Amino acid sequence: MTLTSREFESLFKGLYRPLCLFALRFVERTDDAEDIVQQAFADAWDKNQRGEAIDCAKAYLYQAVRNRSISWVTRPVYEEATERLPDVEDLSEEEAIARAERDARLWEAIDRLPPERKKIFLLAKRDGLKYQEIADELRLSVKTVENQMGKALKALREMATRIYLFFFG
Repeated sequence: MTLTSREFESLFKGLYRPLCLFALRFVERTDDAEDIVQQAFADAWDKNQRGEAIDCAKAYLYQAVRNRSISWVTRPVYEEATERLPDVEDLSEEEAIARAERDARLWEAIDRLPPERKKIFLLAKRDGLKYQEIADELRLSVKTVENQMGKALKALREMATRIYLFFFG
């Protein structure tokens, strides 16, 4: 069965972020993960346009992202870096999808943070900046950064509790 443009767009909107998070289990850089996911969607779209059926688009895309991610980290440029990559657990496809969906819920919670708090949180957690570096970059006091991080972590802890109860409650 081929998908219409609207169906494919809906698939893209629903799976783009979870697939990026899934790819980040294999590659270190967000930009690389996004490139991998975009290429997987482009390939799926091309296949769809040729009239080739994709039985389960979600499973197909997760497998495509997994394969592309593995290929990405085994390129010659990354040979030295692979020693530093974390071990990727062997998860079943269902477990990997469940983890990606859980991660997507966490990213949704991060997206709901007030803009300045979100920026501070991402600079600290995603980019690994120290509070002083964040304060310098955003022209804030270190105390303001600490307060905003505390509020962000509290909000995310509350969301994590709800996510835990959703999956295991």
